[in-house]
Amino acid sequence: MEGLMGMLGAGGLDNIWENPMIANIAFHPSSAEPSHLGAKTGPIRDGTFDVAGGDKVAYRFYVPPADTTVKVVVYFFHGNAEVCTAMDDIADMLHCHGAALLSLDYRGYSWGTGTPSLTKLCSDADQCFLASQKLLDDAGCGSAKRVAHGRSIGATCAVHLAAKHAGKIHGLVVDSGLMSIKQLPMVAMMAPMVFAQNPRMFETLPEPFDTFGKLAAVSCPTLVMHGDKDEIVPYAQATQCHEKIAAQQKKLQCWTGAMHNNVGIMYGEQWKQEIKTLLDQAMDFTNPCPAGALVEAHSLSTPTFNGLQGRVIGPQGERVRVEFPAPHGEKALKPANLKVIEEAAEKSVYDFPEGAEVEAHSLSTPAFNGMRGRVVGPKNDRVLVAFPDPHGEKALKVTNLTLLS
Repeated sequence: MEGLMGMLGAGGLDNIWENPMIANIAFHPSSAEPSHLGAKTGPIRDGTFDVAGGDKVAYRFYVPPADTTVKVVVYFFHGNAEVCTAMDDIADMLHCHGAALLSLDYRGYSWGTGTPSLTKLCSDADQCFLASQKLLDDAGCGSAKRVAHGRSIGATCAVHLAAKHAGKIHGLVVDSGLMSIKQLPMVAMMAPMVFAQNPRMFETLPEPFDTFGKLAAVSCPTLVMHGDKDEIVPYAQATQCHEKIAAQQKKLQCWTGAMHNNVGIMYGEQWKQEIKTLLDQAMDFTNPCPAGALVEAHSLSTPTFNGLQGRVIGPQGERVRVEFPAPHGEKALKPANLKVIEEAAEKSVYDFPEGAEVEAHSLSTPAFNGMRGRVVGPKNDRVLVAFPDPHGEKALKVTNLTLLS
């Protein structure tokens, strides 16, 4: 065990997902040269988005012909061995359906900088999503509906956006999607080598991104597609995703006999048709009470809740689950009985710098509500805050924090 901890460094088990053995399974970056870097017009526009630490994430923006009204923008997060420039065929298909395509890389891919990181994947997606508004505005499609599409490891980013930015994402595609890195056969095989003296420790290790946990906040139309012979990401992850996702409009498409990388060869036309159907659903979708929004209850037969404010957790059938302050807890209410007071915060973990003073609010654990602490730093897609003794450190969502200084 001492050898393992020494290999992981000062951060101990917090560094396990940055271990080269794990990272080399998760990412296979390759370089690509931009052909339209900095372009403000034209069908292809290449550029970068700034992410934490001074690194840059590359993107390619495929814009439909000038005579096309862009109804939807698809944010595409590719697989671990692909690059943002390899989406020409998909872009052409989307253009025919009135959609633009923003193809996004990860750190260290194409002309981006830095090193790919599991623990920074979702927070980088946040920063890219927020920065993309200007890009869309400049292209004249800033008010278009948005769809998050993630293939393989990219599904972690797509689900994250659909959950955290529920008011701005109108459709979700989970395409041969990774939900749990611990459940990957290759990772499970390596666990005995990494945890040679204590293999059970792997079982208790938290995921680098809680993708399954985020599905409860997703309300937009969702398409889950997966080959039942997938040798990299087991088909069971697709069925679990479909079961856990809270959206009313959801579909599980099984590609019979398909593996991880041959769906396009076996089912190319059917794949395109499924995407087009999802785009139509996204165009019609509205979300009056998205996850993360602050709402106020009214016109209820239980007077205790009238005037009470809480945060939306996600959908529950035709109702909305709201977390109210203790002792009221969680309650599923009709949208007609809720008034949105404040939209979900459009912030990432990097908007909370180390050492900043913050105040916690809207938590199910009342002892922390109103408590102030200091930011230690980002922890995956949450903010690690040090509270006064005896409370210690706690990793919180940005929606549960107010920046004081």
